[in-house]
Amino acid sequence: MRRSLPAIRIVDPDSYAHDGAPIVLDRTHPLHGEPLVPLDDLGIAYACHHARSDGGNWPYHRAIAGAHEDMWLRRSAAERLARVNARLEEFGAELLVLDAYRPLACQIGLWNYYVEDEARRALPEAEEQAREAYALERVFDPRIFSRDDPLTWPAHVCGGSVDVTMRDRASGNTLDMGVRFEDIGPSAAADHFERGLAAGTIGHDDPRLLIRRLMHWAMMQEGFLNDPFAVWHFDWGNHIHARIHEKVWGGEPRAPWYGYIDPPAAWTSTPIASRASA
Repeated sequence: MRRSLPAIRIVDPDSYAHDGAPIVLDRTHPLHGEPLVPLDDLGIAYACHHARSDGGNWPYHRAIAGAHEDMWLRRSAAERLARVNARLEEFGAELLVLDAYRPLACQIGLWNYYVEDEARRALPEAEEQAREAYALERVFDPRIFSRDDPLTWPAHVCGGSVDVTMRDRASGNTLDMGVRFEDIGPSAAADHFERGLAAGTIGHDDPRLLIRRLMHWAMMQEGFLNDPFAVWHFDWGNHIHARIHEKVWGGEPRAPWYGYIDPPAAWTSTPIASRASA
């Protein structure tokens, strides 16, 4: 690294808990009705994790129903990603987007995978209620979705959430942040290696620590805020962004301007219509 980058804030998990208060959108905000745009238009690299059919997308090892190969975000969010890449250029790195706008159909596909596949493997004797509880620890339940209630919206259906990693610009090799994508656990927390540094279990030069700091710094410089428990997940303009701003960073309460948005009519790839194992 050619400069000293700030440490990632160590976050108390209790500070991020949602209190269940109603979420009110700022429908007067100039970005409220902003459209989705394809990441191709801004030259942002992506590889949709949920649309992979080569078996390399742990833990699914197949394409998820409802996923698309091409990826979209709200225009301002996509433009900010392009500026993040400009910041990363001096470090020889660039973003690789793994998930962006996610249609409700894909959210349903993810829910079905966890209930019908993974939960059945992990809990072979369990009843449906127990399998649903297992799934709920890993993915947002889309069955509660209502267009009129932001509390029922999965983050990615608003077009301001993005899951990213980084890769080396020259080789294209993904940089190691010390966790698999979507492997939710202690090592997924953004501050995991900051805690290790404080405890003396890693050194100041641990590359996983430095790579996380670089991505976190670059994304925050362009207004994105990180989900403290998923190092890869960042938000801009949606209800999750507003909650992190207030609960994690102590900012004044503010209303999100992005709400639910339908899939783009110009989506070029064909959605995965059914489970690959069917």
